[in-house]
Amino acid sequence: MKKIVHCIYILLFPGIILTAQEKSDYATVQLFRNNAQSISKKIDKANSVQQCAELNASINALEKEFSTDKALINKAIFPQGYNRTLEQLQAKLAIRRTDLGFIETQIVRISELEVTVRGLTERIEKLNARNEKLLSDIQDLNKNVQKLTGNLFNAATPLDSLRNLIVRLNQGIQERDALIFALADTLFLQYDKNVSDMKDIEKQGFLGKIEKHNVISNVKRSVMDNVIFLETTQLKGSDLVTLVRQQKRFQSQWAGIAPKLSAIYLNAKTRKYEVSTVDSMLSVWGDKVNIAMWRSMNSLFKEKGFFVKEFRSGEEFSSNFVSFLSEQIQNPNEETNDTRFKLFTNFYENLWLSDLNVIWLPALTELNQISDSQKKNIEVKVEKWRSTVSPGASWLIYVLVLLGVLLIPILAIRLFPKAPRPVNETL
Repeated sequence: MKKIVHCIYILLFPGIILTAQEKSDYATVQLFRNNAQSISKKIDKANSVQQCAELNASINALEKEFSTDKALINKAIFPQGYNRTLEQLQAKLAIRRTDLGFIETQIVRISELEVTVRGLTERIEKLNARNEKLLSDIQDLNKNVQKLTGNLFNAATPLDSLRNLIVRLNQGIQERDALIFALADTLFLQYDKNVSDMKDIEKQGFLGKIEKHNVISNVKRSVMDNVIFLETTQLKGSDLVTLVRQQKRFQSQWAGIAPKLSAIYLNAKTRKYEVSTVDSMLSVWGDKVNIAMWRSMNSLFKEKGFFVKEFRSGEEFSSNFVSFLSEQIQNPNEETNDTRFKLFTNFYENLWLSDLNVIWLPALTELNQISDSQKKNIEVKVEKWRSTVSPGASWLIYVLVLLGVLLIPILAIRLFPKAPRPVNETL
């Protein structure tokens, strides 16, 4: 019985393959035919330069997508075939733009921008999928770390795989953020005019393109991904400073296109709150990243063993840190010079040189959290503290050097005694 079934399978299997191949070929031909017909209908309705340019790009995309199926399409669609169909679409589009009075150079320029738009959209979609997978992997690894150590991931956790995932995700998020604003800018370039100068029909067309390429949706998604990344990774030091800079840069870029988008959405009742929604999301992200920044700095002082009063803003940081430095300079507890010197050395080597002076103070100044004068005041205080402990240290060094100078001759005499005088052999 098994042999009979086996023989039947052998006889039918090639037919099954051929049937599947035929269905695949048929689907390919139908897809080409349907896309061509769709473009043709859109050409009939085109009434703007942007629409004509987009259709020109669509024809080029159709040609590229089905180039490997040229022989199949030529055989299945007779007499038009692959080349003839594309030529007819281009000819029909040329007639349409001539009727509308559009200059070919306009079409070419906007078509090139449309190609750029489509490429940017594809790259954003790929990054969305990749970043989503990376974020999921990081969350899973964080759970494993928490089970083993009782703590969420931080920059000191010795897990290279987790660290690599975080670096890759951060790079992916930054790249996607840049592409989103590049996409928005390219869309505006296609219209080559201020939003206020656009006709209603142009605004409607532009609104359609914004929604087609998911500009607002991707902005929202990027903000949410950045917030999740911030809360999931809980980075510190220079890594966290990078996230703060990213948020400020994103907010600045959004501020550049938000008024234009508001003008586009003004007449769209169902979309008029889109811009304000993004504004609110950005505000939440900004609050969260600031909280994370101050929490990280407060933790840094505690971890290094220096008790600075807690701060939640640039003003509080400057005031509380200067108070701490002033107290060390005044020495109200009358600690010995040796104790003060050791404390300053610990502060200078393990906190000031490694973190505050090279990472946080420049970043806080750049982000307008503290002023240049406040930064300078902190630096002056640190040098003043150094000067109050240095004399004691210098005195000790001088004493040691003096003792060394005195001991060297004594040791030399003991270690290298004078050779005995030779006895006079002559009587």
